[in-house]
Amino acid sequence: MKSTLLLLAASSATAAALPNGYAWGCLNITKDMPFCNPKLPIDERVKDLVTRMTTDEKIGIMSGDPKTNVNTCNNMDSGVSRLGIPEYMNLVEFNTGVAAQCYAPEKCSTTYIGPTGTGASFNKTSWNLKGKVLSDQFRAYNNLNWMRGTGDKGTPYIGLSGYGPNINIVRDPRWGRNSEVPSEDPFHAGTYAKYYLRGGQDGEDKRYTKVAMGLKHYTAYSVENGRGSFIPNITMHDLWETFLSQYKLGFLPEEGNASAVMCSYAGVNGVHSCMNEYLLTDVMRTQFQNPHAVTVTDCGAVNNAISDHHAKDKVDAASKFLTAGNDVEMGDTDFMLRKNGGGGGYEDLLSKNDSYIKLIDESVSRIMRLRFKTGMFDPVDDQPYTKIGAEVLNNTESQTANYEAALQSFVLLKNDKKVLPFAPTSHIAVVGPHVNSTRDLMSDYIPDIVCYGDKRSEGWECIPRIQNVFPRYHTQGKVTVARGVDLDSDVTSGIPAAVEAAKSADVTLAFVGIGHTQEHEGHDRTNVTLPGVQEDFVKQLIATGKPVVVVLINGGAVSLGSEIISGAAAIVEAFYPSTETKALYDTLVGTHNKWGKMPITVMPSSDVYSLEMTSFDMAKAPGRTYKYYTGVPEWAYGFGLSYTTFSIFGCSADGVSVRNSGDRTGDEVVLVYHGLSDALRQEVEKIHPVPKMELVGFERITLAPGAVEKVTFKFPPSTWDIIDENGKEHLYPGLHFLEFSNGVQTCRYNFEA
Repeated sequence: MKSTLLLLAASSATAAALPNGYAWGCLNITKDMPFCNPKLPIDERVKDLVTRMTTDEKIGIMSGDPKTNVNTCNNMDSGVSRLGIPEYMNLVEFNTGVAAQCYAPEKCSTTYIGPTGTGASFNKTSWNLKGKVLSDQFRAYNNLNWMRGTGDKGTPYIGLSGYGPNINIVRDPRWGRNSEVPSEDPFHAGTYAKYYLRGGQDGEDKRYTKVAMGLKHYTAYSVENGRGSFIPNITMHDLWETFLSQYKLGFLPEEGNASAVMCSYAGVNGVHSCMNEYLLTDVMRTQFQNPHAVTVTDCGAVNNAISDHHAKDKVDAASKFLTAGNDVEMGDTDFMLRKNGGGGGYEDLLSKNDSYIKLIDESVSRIMRLRFKTGMFDPVDDQPYTKIGAEVLNNTESQTANYEAALQSFVLLKNDKKVLPFAPTSHIAVVGPHVNSTRDLMSDYIPDIVCYGDKRSEGWECIPRIQNVFPRYHTQGKVTVARGVDLDSDVTSGIPAAVEAAKSADVTLAFVGIGHTQEHEGHDRTNVTLPGVQEDFVKQLIATGKPVVVVLINGGAVSLGSEIISGAAAIVEAFYPSTETKALYDTLVGTHNKWGKMPITVMPSSDVYSLEMTSFDMAKAPGRTYKYYTGVPEWAYGFGLSYTTFSIFGCSADGVSVRNSGDRTGDEVVLVYHGLSDALRQEVEKIHPVPKMELVGFERITLAPGAVEKVTFKFPPSTWDIIDENGKEHLYPGLHFLEFSNGVQTCRYNFEA
């Protein structure tokens, strides 16, 4: 007994010296076992480990233990102490930052700008850098044995499994989670996923995955109200064109090569996503060539499936989840071992049919393979990623990366008489509900703690408020701040002061929009206009006759209406700028000219309301996204202006020329769309819906005044295919076109395919 206690004490000390989740057993009690030998092939090591595990230990890896907070969405498994394998956290959110507590003062994870703004940059290099910056911070927390949570203790054991990016599309502007995703276009979203994944998973040491990243939420998820039971009917055409093609770019080994996936609350055509063998096995693991991807359920999905009668009971659910190819039960206890207080779903299933142990072995093999890939069974001293420390938290590189990402995320929608940039010596009125916003400047799935010492109940005082930043940097001019109205209330008492400020200023900046209260997980919007009395407030500002710049801060689209659009001197879409309010000032004052393009279509509110929120028919009139929308948008996908003037010309099969014909250096984005000629499209539409055109490429460039650059593209033959009624890629012979656009001008190249 004494020797056993000494071994446990020594093992505990060894584990504490290792990064979270690392197999301390490979340093002592299991060091001579094949699974601890880094010279052996990974498949051989995984097989050796799984063979040594008992059935109870395997179930503990797949469904956890109440001692490790399994009944939360921060799911911890049971570990295998007998083999020196510690408990492991299967979920750390990784969409906009690393979900962790701050390590020390000035040592918090970067809270990136909202993903919709990130998508607006159309900058693959920036997306890759985001992955690199945040994965460095992820590794630092893991190496420092740091924790999730918002309390004094938090939840320990940050592992190396990060869930993000979220690449569901912006199907409907009312969806509560639009701020978490980059685009309405699947190719756009999938390309974002590819470069974010590559930046986060790949690094200097090709032997190891830096952070094992998982895509969310697979698939067809874009309804919050009733989301636990909502399963839409989707044609194979819409499923493959709109709801799977972005995941193809995320999963394929030569593209994003995602390590994992979270199956969504939603389902497809009567089958729950987490029970959908077609999606998880036939599509993801076979057609998308990613057989080792680990699947975790969204939090509580197992219980939802049982409650909504997709399974008769826990045993039936266990059978369906395993057969579909699911690996980790998250946020539930239905499959947990009965001796640990769980529902015993897997135990009861095996007692009735022990052949399911083969599927359990496959799941555990996928789960443990991921940990071998991140180096958790190998010597720490031989791994460069284990040496990353607190120096990467909030360092200069991360601050610069987020600032640059923000500069490229803003979209200039209107700029009459060049009211922007405003002069550094001007008198500006800074008004609107967002002037003192902090949390409402951010998307969802930010770090667990954003400001050191903050428990989410003490405020967000480290966030640079607009009302403080603009006066701080506008030192040559004058700034008058008057909030005027709240984000969503009927209080009007502050309007007179704001209107007076506008009258006395050279230009008024009205920071309006929506925030976390209006759109968030679990809550869809019911309207898409400015909430509260904001609309009337902006109209009163315009009525002063002074130039008014409307700056929208939001995730999902906000319809301003014709009166504000025509009356405002300038309009800027800022999405959620997070901590980068200085980047917003620097852009509006003209220090930088790096504008982005719209990653979404903004429809008039009347057209939005004519669409049934729960309809996933993309072509049903008036149509969804730029591919099918037949109305006149307030702002089109891909639209965006600049402080200079660009022209595009000379388009051909491999590119187009761009000239900066203005008087200052600026960034420009070139988008390339493919489509069928009108005659060919009308013929094919007799069989299935056909998009007006669809994005097939984009590049971002910087040009000095007078400079010309040929922007080239390489298109594989499959580019000319479109999705048919069976969800298959199909080439329709005839006249096709490539349309090159900067959102303002277009150049079309016709060709026979």
